[in-house]
Amino acid sequence: MSRLHPRGPRVGLWLRGAGLIALAAGGLLLFPHLWPLVAERERLEAWLAANRATGVILLIGLNALQVILAPLPGALLGWISGYWFGPWWGSLITWIGVSLGNGLTMAVARVLGRPLLMAGLPAHRLERMDRLLRRYGLVLILIVFLLPFTPDDLLAWAVGLSPLPLGPAFAVSTLARLVHVLIANAVGAYLRSGDPLWLGMAAALSLGALALAWRLATASRLPLSALYDDRSG
Repeated sequence: MSRLHPRGPRVGLWLRGAGLIALAAGGLLLFPHLWPLVAERERLEAWLAANRATGVILLIGLNALQVILAPLPGALLGWISGYWFGPWWGSLITWIGVSLGNGLTMAVARVLGRPLLMAGLPAHRLERMDRLLRRYGLVLILIVFLLPFTPDDLLAWAVGLSPLPLGPAFAVSTLARLVHVLIANAVGAYLRSGDPLWLGMAAALSLGALALAWRLATASRLPLSALYDDRSG
């Protein structure tokens, strides 16, 4: 039975890796056509030049909000910040926002407690995350935040409801989130400059994150299907 565990994470990682590549490819194809519908580039550039601090604060707030409420895809915000502020400043802005949202989510969950949150969150998924957290602890947090398409924002709520110390949990999840922040902003920088270096950086970071998550899942005997199958625990 134990021989099946490494195969589960490996298959799951390949599927999610293919999904990430497809999502990135779709974004690269659609972004140049969709962006003019959002705003005129010259007008927006002029506004950002005159209101750069406001733009930074707005992006930080949106990134925090997408962690707490998930109204917007996090990758899209990363592409935007990388496009307008460059890969490094854009990554810093995005990371500050997601870190703020991450910390607030955990703290609010810890303060409000289970009875109130269970009324507003999907109970069966939250309970599944709770079971996995009790079994795998910080390793689960690292794997979930390294992988694409995982219920990472829901996990942040579950961490707040768990007996785990918030300090280490926040540190691990925030560091793991940085990987995807860098990936998204590198894609945004590529869309702006057309320099394939940034696309190569995004691909290298994606493969590195997938490989590390697979090794961790294999070593801890965590089948990645448990992150999605409500019957797993």
